[in-house]
Amino acid sequence: MPTLLANVGDDVYLDSVCQVHMDRWSHHRVALVGDAAYCASVASGQGTSLALVGAYVLAGELAAARDHAAGFAAYEAEMREFVEINQKMGPTNIKRMVLRSRAGVWLSMKMLSLLWKLPTKDKMIEKVTEPINRAANAITLKDYPVRCFAA
Repeated sequence: MPTLLANVGDDVYLDSVCQVHMDRWSHHRVALVGDAAYCASVASGQGTSLALVGAYVLAGELAAARDHAAGFAAYEAEMREFVEINQKMGPTNIKRMVLRSRAGVWLSMKMLSLLWKLPTKDKMIEKVTEPINRAANAITLKDYPVRCFAA
């Protein structure tokens, strides 16, 4: 790898694209949410959605539970399928994002520039974004009761 980077200079930053898969997202009195628990990777496009939904569900389940252990278990049960559906998009999307050849990049850019001129562009965009919409809506959020505490 160093020989590939020898001529790129000091201003290049490299990082890995990965996902987090855990058997459980809590231990004792600590629960993880968002990327710490179930990072779907930048390739999924769902990191913020997962984090916000996860925080909402965790707070709601803790408020509804008799103790933290029950709340954590309910949070994981409520979120697990939603997280798995969103994580499945990462590996598929990364193949579209990281093209392997100059010809692939050229073809992709040409197709994108032509897309906006096609009469069927709306149908094509709908077809491409359908998996993202399906994954983003793969959970029905509960309407958790609000508890107010006096100061």
